[in-house]
Amino acid sequence: MKRHAILIALLVTALAASACVKLGARPLEKRYYQIAPARTATKAAAPRKLVLMVRRLSVSDLYNTRELVYRSPEERIDSDFYNLFFVSPSNMLTTELRRWLRESGQFKHIIEPGSIAVPDLTLEGTVNALYGDYTSDRPAAVVEMQFFAVDESTAENDIVFSGSYAERVPLADSSPQALVKALTQGVEAVFTSLESDLAAAPLKN
Repeated sequence: MKRHAILIALLVTALAASACVKLGARPLEKRYYQIAPARTATKAAAPRKLVLMVRRLSVSDLYNTRELVYRSPEERIDSDFYNLFFVSPSNMLTTELRRWLRESGQFKHIIEPGSIAVPDLTLEGTVNALYGDYTSDRPAAVVEMQFFAVDESTAENDIVFSGSYAERVPLADSSPQALVKALTQGVEAVFTSLESDLAAAPLKN
């Protein structure tokens, strides 16, 4: 009985010592990132006389997380607890899209839901993919988005524009920093194509 008590005491001591070591160790640091696409094209010479409302982008449940998402071999999907976006992808990309369209000069005004201004058109979008593809020996960032513009002044909310975009950008290396840089390049390409297509579309009669 005495021997049993000693063994229990030793086990408790060992567990306590182990806990102290873990508690005393320096924790791994989280790193935070932002996708901030840079618009470099010239501004439109004259804006259309249209007020565009840009709704909050929706994001596929697979990628609706602040943690970076990786696709690995054997159909694995992983998220990175230590490398994250500073805010949610939906908020981050919506903010960047509104800024991009304002800088394009295409529209008289870019507004958000809740504005007292009455929009001529409403732009909605979905992010269908936003991840790092590590399923092969050539990793890449994958960005896929879909947009449509609605004329809410019509009886049936006619869709006057729709477009789907997909970009695959090779990574310089397999690091999280390289992934965020490539994702940013992919978003830049999508926004550039969207801007060009909106400019060419007959949005309003």
